[in-house]
Amino acid sequence: MSEIIHYQDPQSRAVRTQTLLNFYDIPHQNVLIDIRKGDNKQEDYLKIHPHGRVPALSNDGQVIIESGAITLFLADLYADKMNTPKPGTAQRALLYEWMFFLHASLEPQAMLGFNPETKAKAQSEVRRLLEGMASRLKGPHVLGEQFSLLDVILYTELAWYKAIGLFPDGLEPFEGFMKSHQERMKPALSLKG
Repeated sequence: MSEIIHYQDPQSRAVRTQTLLNFYDIPHQNVLIDIRKGDNKQEDYLKIHPHGRVPALSNDGQVIIESGAITLFLADLYADKMNTPKPGTAQRALLYEWMFFLHASLEPQAMLGFNPETKAKAQSEVRRLLEGMASRLKGPHVLGEQFSLLDVILYTELAWYKAIGLFPDGLEPFEGFMKSHQERMKPALSLKG
């Protein structure tokens, strides 16, 4: 199998991709890029990720940037292991829908939560957006009856929102989803690789 190198910082979007690598026990090498020390702005790292962000993933020398792109790349590379829906299916469309929703719609609102002046707005918007997606959660897992990488990704995202005070308590079906997946996900949420 290919050699995977994952460039990450535990306090970044790399938590998504690291959790996938951990959960599915995918062999890889972790390289810590400490963004608080400026490792991400060093010349060597900028050759890997031109924007100086994390995560980045190297697979046999091919570098992939952007956590969503890395997620979908891993989903294809380990399709059987991750129960990745086949291209052209309704479930694959739902995978894309959720991935773009999490990255393009939900995350920008969540980022407002880091500013005390806009945290209340972030909480309100995260609730509104999740309420709108509630009917898209097929249950008991995101895509229906079969656990998949999308459960790992959604759980990781919502756990992050809980940690920073943005998770809308009591919002079903997400509250139930978090409770039912907690034990399964706990071991994978460490960024130790």
